[in-house]
Amino acid sequence: MNLSTRFSPGYIDSVFSLWYSQGKPKAATLVHMVSVDPIAESKPAVTTLHTWLGHDEWKARTEAWDHEITKSVRNKSLAATVAMMERHAKIGKEMQDIAIDWIRENRYDLGPGTAVRLLVEGIAMEQETASIPDMLNKLRKMDDEKLLNEIAQAQADSPSQVHANN
Repeated sequence: MNLSTRFSPGYIDSVFSLWYSQGKPKAATLVHMVSVDPIAESKPAVTTLHTWLGHDEWKARTEAWDHEITKSVRNKSLAATVAMMERHAKIGKEMQDIAIDWIRENRYDLGPGTAVRLLVEGIAMEQETASIPDMLNKLRKMDDEKLLNEIAQAQADSPSQVHANN
């Protein structure tokens, strides 16, 4: 990074990392956070920091880091959703097992509505969640371009899209 000959490239990188990790504060705030550059034996002035913040290399690096963080957050969110859906599918199956056991043990004491409701709810819960984790895992592994293509295809195939065009 060719921002200044007075400060070492490693120091400038550490200032960037500090600035980014602290929420991208303004130069006037950042100047109080930075330490002394051991090579230059001084801290950059507010005007120097302001110049660095506006430099194209910092802007490009910020965009790249923002993109990676967004991607990481999306992946973590999808992974959490997959785990939740897998738990729901397991619970749905357990509900079915309980309902079937209950029906077998209490078939003469159990009202038919209750038995059917237990069975239907368990089946519905399992069906709603069983295929979603696989789909979300597939989406999580796609790069941005493939993901955008999937979204475009889903929109094209959507019945609401067909009706909107009519």
